[in-house]
Amino acid sequence: MVRSAGVTLIPAASPKAADIGLRSAWFEPCIHFAYFQILAGLLAERGLAAPRTYSGAARLMPLLDFLPLLDTLGLPPDAGAGAEVGWAITGAAHGPMGLAAMTSATLADAMSTVARYAPTRNRMFDYRHSRGGDEEVLSMPVRMPLGAYQPFLQAATLYAIFNVFRAVLDDAALQRVAICLPWADGPGGALGAAARRYPVRFGSDELAIRFPHALASQRLSSADADTHQRLRRAGDEELTKLSGSVAARVRHLLHQAQPDWPTLEDIAQVLCISRRTLLRKLKSEGLSYQDLLDEAHNELACWYLRHTTLSLAQVSAKIGFSEQANFSRSFRRWQGLTPSDYRACFARRN
Repeated sequence: MVRSAGVTLIPAASPKAADIGLRSAWFEPCIHFAYFQILAGLLAERGLAAPRTYSGAARLMPLLDFLPLLDTLGLPPDAGAGAEVGWAITGAAHGPMGLAAMTSATLADAMSTVARYAPTRNRMFDYRHSRGGDEEVLSMPVRMPLGAYQPFLQAATLYAIFNVFRAVLDDAALQRVAICLPWADGPGGALGAAARRYPVRFGSDELAIRFPHALASQRLSSADADTHQRLRRAGDEELTKLSGSVAARVRHLLHQAQPDWPTLEDIAQVLCISRRTLLRKLKSEGLSYQDLLDEAHNELACWYLRHTTLSLAQVSAKIGFSEQANFSRSFRRWQGLTPSDYRACFARRN
């Protein structure tokens, strides 16, 4: 157990291999780089940093890129650790989504704003704002298989979003919340003291935050109509970019075909555009086809090295290299250390 700055991260026992099997959905861009940076910083403060952290452009990252950080905590980290990590993510860290919510007219409007723009930051979940009886509900059903990482990611996501509402409500109002968690209280889902400051409903049928309608309909002291509208425009721009991202489509096509990686020409044909147009569109997003191919190779190689006992030659073949020596050189360029050293880093933690 390591403690620092009020956040406690407790490595969990390793699960069976079947619990952490690779899911195809983990290749989809789904979690914003900002959260990667926050967790990487928390781990680095505690001497638990992964061998090399991502330093590319800010974007939605595949969960597969994020998992090396979680794996430094043990396999898998539990809901308690997730709650404490989420607790450390401020409302402002959510970018336009968080700031637009914090300048909304009412708490109900803030909940609707989160539901609309949360996919620009975290696409592991769907976000739904509704009214149920005398409560306003922000529910967060899982939209992709998360395997044994699910409790950690659920807790981290819920408490990170809850911090948006903590930023605009006083403590008396926050005592009227119902934080709904879909697991029983106990060793596997124990929450720290910080998370227990506010009412929790364990064993709920959904992951959700509920406020009384009477409270949610009151005007927020932080309301700012002009700022709110500017931030909504920024959020709408991010949503548009996500829906039109060529790089995201190329990533998807690469992983659909792996380990028989398609060529640039193959992808251009599937997208019904010319090779030249594809290159231009990727360049406009600050990327090249080789960047995306290297990224895909790196993601898969890291996964196999952490979670299997395959030999280096087998890992090399599974990700499409014809020679182990070329794979080892490439991996060292991606991660800054050899495949064997990378594997050893995680073997020591488990």
